[in-house]
Amino acid sequence: MTSLPNRLSSRDTLESMKSPQQEAGRGANMSSAQPASAPSTDAVSQQSAAPGAAQMAVISVAMVDVEDQKKAGSPTPSQPGDGPGDDALPYRCELPDLEEPPYFQPYWSPPFFVTAIGALIVIWAFCWLYVGAFWNPTTRLTNLHMTVLDCDMVPPASSLNATFAPLLPSLVPAPLASGMLAATVWNQSSLVSKTLHWKRASCPRAGKGGRCGSVAEEAACVAALSDDVRQGESWGLLYFSSNFTGSYLSWYPRSGITPLYQQPVAQYVYARGRDYSTYTYLGAIILSNLMPGLSRSVTTALASNPQIMSLLSPVFLATGISVQGVDLAPVRNFGQHFASYIFCVLMWLGSSFVVVSSYQFKLPAESALLDPRTKRQGQSISPAAKPSDGSGGGESAAPASNGITVRWSELAWELLIKALIASLLMFVLMVLLCAVLWALGGGNEQWYYNPGYAIAFGWYMSWSFIYINAVLLHVIGIERFSSMTALLLILQLTSASGILSVELSNRFFYIGKGLPFFYGVRGFRTIFFGTMEDKMWINWLVFTAYNVVFAPLSLALVSHRLWTAPSRARKAGVGEVAMPIVIGFA
Repeated sequence: MTSLPNRLSSRDTLESMKSPQQEAGRGANMSSAQPASAPSTDAVSQQSAAPGAAQMAVISVAMVDVEDQKKAGSPTPSQPGDGPGDDALPYRCELPDLEEPPYFQPYWSPPFFVTAIGALIVIWAFCWLYVGAFWNPTTRLTNLHMTVLDCDMVPPASSLNATFAPLLPSLVPAPLASGMLAATVWNQSSLVSKTLHWKRASCPRAGKGGRCGSVAEEAACVAALSDDVRQGESWGLLYFSSNFTGSYLSWYPRSGITPLYQQPVAQYVYARGRDYSTYTYLGAIILSNLMPGLSRSVTTALASNPQIMSLLSPVFLATGISVQGVDLAPVRNFGQHFASYIFCVLMWLGSSFVVVSSYQFKLPAESALLDPRTKRQGQSISPAAKPSDGSGGGESAAPASNGITVRWSELAWELLIKALIASLLMFVLMVLLCAVLWALGGGNEQWYYNPGYAIAFGWYMSWSFIYINAVLLHVIGIERFSSMTALLLILQLTSASGILSVELSNRFFYIGKGLPFFYGVRGFRTIFFGTMEDKMWINWLVFTAYNVVFAPLSLALVSHRLWTAPSRARKAGVGEVAMPIVIGFA
């Protein structure tokens, strides 16, 4: 195999590369063909004064050499044959002597500065995206919806001691939880009400047998609202049970409520697997701020009332009220939660590598299409035209055919082979990524579904990444591809709810809901932790839409650019497509 260099020499350069023995043989032939005559003084002076005389002499020598080869019956170097000339130079193409190969461009040129300045702007944008996405998320906590279910009620007087029942209106004129919520969460002037977006919830059977229905109906209502949290309808549920006030009254020994000394407990229901970082903020608000503050306000008010303290057990001042966290999607290891995000990043990088590799390394039909002598199906190749005069000037025509014809079916088949190999590589990569979880977790990693589901989902997602990068490469070109694919990667990193939910980012980053990373991260968290399970079909649908749109688009762009490469180059006045690849000729 002989490689075709990026820049082929012209006829003059190739003739000058002949050995001194060939030059000596040529001189002998010329002497025998034409008798020597002494040049005149005028001829010598004209020859020395004429510009380009040496070049004209080389051209005349080359013309005589071609005639000698024709008489000897051997093919000329510019024609394929079996003679010794072909062994020395297996590929010969009539090309203009280019100052610069068409792929490589001058360093001091406008395209270089445009590309360099564009790269600086893109890298500068990275800072805006990363820093801007996570700049002071506490100012956007009101975008997080928190559901509040208040089922608390004052126990009926019939359930209390007859001597304690008359004291009930003065001790608890309203349900304890309702009074605390009215003073904080539902009070528009309080700071707590402005921290999150609070949403009041109710049960279908409210008011029938209790504020939330019977005990069984209340439990069913709580289960339904908790499932809404796991499915992503709200970020959390703050629940006060119907016996919250009754538990508080159990600290009055004369109340008659048994058992005594029940601690009033609220429930905070959340699903950490949905977004670990976001729930860190929510936990700080609910567990470290709201509920401790409510407990302090209650115990402080009781401690300042001697009449109530004469009836209440003083131990309650130390215990107060508490909150119980209920995690519906626990994360045993933060690394696995981070894997739902980093898997998308690595699959994107893998797809970029596959696309660039497919661009760099060509199959036979692709290589043949880069040769201007190749005939494409449905196209006629005219032989190279001779110069209009003997001076070597005039326009160069299309080069003569090399006897190779490429059909659309051949090109399509090779592109299909490349797509299958790329898909296989991404499948192997996805298997290796899941193996990392198994190795780090020691077989105890979390799988709400199973590893096979994760491999299938990640593999299907990688198809979209390959098609998107292929379109990007063939639209903006190889020299700008790295900057633009990195920009698209950073944009998706900051808008995919991978590090922090988009609800805590600037509204610009809601753009992530239209990009594939958002659905990839959400899909992996469903597979690992079971969050937003009801929306898993949307993730599959989005990637299907990307595949349906970008797969034929990428195929059309790649095949069109390959099919029209020589003609596009000739229109630009080049006459040849010189790519940074090695093209082999047998």
